[in-house]
Amino acid sequence: MTLNNVTSSLLSLFILDLILLLVLLAVVALLAGTKKVAYAVLKRNFVGYFGNPTGYVFLCIFVFLTSVAAFWPYEFFNQNLATLDQLNYWFPLIMLVFIPAITMSIWAEEKRQGTDELLLTLPADDFDIVIGKYMAAAAIFTASLLFSQLSTFVTLAILTEGGLDTGLIFTSYLGYWFVGLAMIAIGMIASFLTGNLTVGFILGALFNAPLAFASLADSISPNQQIAEWLASSGIARPFDDFGRGVISLSSVTYFVLVAAVALYASMVLIGRRHWTGGKDGNTMAWHYLARVLALILFTTGAVTLFRNKDIVRYDATEGKVSSLAGATKGLIQDLDSERPIVIDAFISSDVPELYARTRYELINLLKEFRSEAAKQERTIEVNLYDGIELFSEEAALAAERFGIEPVTRMVREKGSFQQKQLILGAAFRSGLEKVTVPIFEYGIPVEYELVRSINTVAHGSRKRLGIVATDARLMGGTVMDGMSMQQVEKHPLIDELAKQYEVEEVDLSGPVAPGMYDALFAVQPSSLAPDQFGRLVDAIKLGVPVAILEDPLPRVTPYVTPTGMQKQNPGSMFGGGGPMPKGEIRDLWDALEIEVPGRPGMQGLYAPDLVWQQYNPYPNLQMNIDDLWVFIKNEAPGIVDGEAFSQENEITSGLREVLSLYSGAVRAKASTTLKHTPLLLTGTESGLISMEKAMQVLQGQTTLAREVDSKSPGLAIAMAIEGEQPDATEADADTDGEPGDEVEPDLSAGLKGVKAVYISDVDLMLPVFLQIRADPSQAAEMKFQFQNVTFLLNTIDWLTGETEFIEVRKHEPIFASLKMIDSVKEKASTEVREQTKEFQDQYDATVRTAQEKMDTELKSLKEELEKLQKESADGRISRAEMQAKVQEFQTRQEREQRMLDVKQTKTQRDLERNTRDIQRVADQKVTAIQNQVKAAAVALPCIPPLIVGVIVFASRRLRERENISKSRLK
Repeated sequence: MTLNNVTSSLLSLFILDLILLLVLLAVVALLAGTKKVAYAVLKRNFVGYFGNPTGYVFLCIFVFLTSVAAFWPYEFFNQNLATLDQLNYWFPLIMLVFIPAITMSIWAEEKRQGTDELLLTLPADDFDIVIGKYMAAAAIFTASLLFSQLSTFVTLAILTEGGLDTGLIFTSYLGYWFVGLAMIAIGMIASFLTGNLTVGFILGALFNAPLAFASLADSISPNQQIAEWLASSGIARPFDDFGRGVISLSSVTYFVLVAAVALYASMVLIGRRHWTGGKDGNTMAWHYLARVLALILFTTGAVTLFRNKDIVRYDATEGKVSSLAGATKGLIQDLDSERPIVIDAFISSDVPELYARTRYELINLLKEFRSEAAKQERTIEVNLYDGIELFSEEAALAAERFGIEPVTRMVREKGSFQQKQLILGAAFRSGLEKVTVPIFEYGIPVEYELVRSINTVAHGSRKRLGIVATDARLMGGTVMDGMSMQQVEKHPLIDELAKQYEVEEVDLSGPVAPGMYDALFAVQPSSLAPDQFGRLVDAIKLGVPVAILEDPLPRVTPYVTPTGMQKQNPGSMFGGGGPMPKGEIRDLWDALEIEVPGRPGMQGLYAPDLVWQQYNPYPNLQMNIDDLWVFIKNEAPGIVDGEAFSQENEITSGLREVLSLYSGAVRAKASTTLKHTPLLLTGTESGLISMEKAMQVLQGQTTLAREVDSKSPGLAIAMAIEGEQPDATEADADTDGEPGDEVEPDLSAGLKGVKAVYISDVDLMLPVFLQIRADPSQAAEMKFQFQNVTFLLNTIDWLTGETEFIEVRKHEPIFASLKMIDSVKEKASTEVREQTKEFQDQYDATVRTAQEKMDTELKSLKEELEKLQKESADGRISRAEMQAKVQEFQTRQEREQRMLDVKQTKTQRDLERNTRDIQRVADQKVTAIQNQVKAAAVALPCIPPLIVGVIVFASRRLRERENISKSRLK
């Protein structure tokens, strides 16, 4: 299968290269038909270059340098992405060696051999000679680049098992090709200035050096604006688009115009023979210099114009890693053109492997934000401080001005766990508004964070989200835990929502009318007092959007009262107090026109049934779980065409997996007038179990299989409800009220319909799901894919009308990773876990045996001591004799305990040593594979050109000796 994937990737690259080559061949054919002399020059130089062994030596050096730059740096494997970032960084320096090696002989060799006069007397103009020479050099470079591309691509295809991004690799090499075209044209100027090959090589490197090193202008120029202008004039800025997989009009224009100006300068140099030495020689020299300067100014203006109006931009990557979601582009379009936004992003030079993908995505998206804003005439200024040191001035600026400080993360790199500090944050400003993201955690969508922050500072106001104060204590507080008070921290989901909304707690002490809040968030509303509960139901009827999480069994949050159980009065610290009244949950169900399967419970309450499903997509996750853990996933048994998640509603469209714990079910009433959309559905291997039997199962008194005798496929755990109720127009409310105001409802105008989401599970929003989302390595072995947090955020955004954020969350770029290395690491980790477990079992057995031996040896002595104690009580032995025996027992016990402690310490030390040894061996295996890849990637591509070069050398030698007598060969 892997071989097929590699072959398929190679075929895709071959097709792209073939299309490009056909276009180039069409240009050559056109040249051959219209400019015969130019074509003859092209053919002569191209054949001459590859008919000489020296050409293959240079080709070998070029392939060697590109392979070393691409695969040898430690960052390549540390980043674990199938990109050419390292080669992109070193490529300008490689070109400073390779391009002059091609261009130095373009004209200097003609002068040295005296064949320049022959070329100049041909029936052709100067353009034919220059363009023929240029296209010959371009053809030589193209052939070299294609060979380098093939070797690099094969290496990446093997490392990714055929899963690499062909579009990204092709576009990167297309960028290399454009860089080469521009540098070849500049190198030709150097060749036309001298007849010495060495001088031509040196001048070619010197003339190209300013463009190659322009990106370092900030280190030599104290003026930030001048440094920025110089940096943008080099090849690094326009090539950056190609390196990220984007083909842009501004980048293509830059390289084409630079090459055109340099070619015109070459034509001026070759044509100076017509006017040099004449009476108007100096005048003509100034005239042509003015022309060249005018062309340079035109090129600068054109490049600036296209860069600021970069209309055409195409993301050629297969994973769309360098493009913005449609909703993001729409948000940029809606920005106020008179309200500029400034983004200051700070990224440290040393970023752990876990954050490498986040860093890559962040840089890509920030640059795309800048380009998209320029195209739509919106002002988004991006100050990207990439590769900064922790002690640098930029790091000090980030800390002092924006509060972005280095964070410490425990990571495993180079065979050991290390505390590493990194900076990966951004600040967003617009007017007086400011939002800071201290760190982009690697599990959180980067584009969503950027869009949310930009939207917040751009509009200066946020929609209001009311958190209903229930027993869930989302805003934090204290609860009774037995006879003591327990402090409950603010739920981390509130902090997540506060980044986008103005979050307020609502105690429902007064009516809530439409317009007071954009949405309410009620978790376990059945725990509310009857009057508070009634106000929540009234708000729903009046059209206030509400997200409701009502759980029949909040298993992980025991201080939250289940739906069918009485709410206990906390009483005093000495106990006491009876049940407290709470809301009638069935009133809420009637308002939403839904039914919750269940049965009457105690004290007139209603106890919903629990949902079970026989499906576990994580075989390694077996302990402490049961079939009441409901994995909502399209791969669940009986799910067809992605029915687990509703594709009709924006909340769940595109979701892949949600985990629900001990949840209930919900369905629409048969006579409903509202629109009900099931959001989360189980498969066919699912059903319901009563609360009473479920508790017996959880307490180990019975099993689920014994208590369940039927299935209920396709149960809905969440439901979206919207529409007009028949009696809605009869209600009244004050639309201008404030939270807590005692007002009489008055809805004489513009009553909204019901809009709510009912979720029959509270444990679905456990803090652990936010932790896994931000830091997936917490459960790296399981590789959880839970999207509980995304589901909840989508729910709130749907209720408040912020649906563009839902679309942004759906845009997930696909990155190609080094699967071969990942598999080696995974195999090594599995071996480490298995062997560590064996050593741990041996340690436990050894300690247990030593403990049992000590207990056995002390048992007889202890029995004898007990017997003497009885005899001492009867007066049959003396007190001194008894004390001596006790002392003997204590001494023996202390000795045995010391021996046990020594045994435990030694065994523990052996366990730690063995663990280190097996981890070291595993790391050595991974490093060995990486070194083998490096050696193969660097050495193997050099063999074919060397072999061809040897063959060419041998054939030339044979041809030279054919007509020479044997006597002269001696």
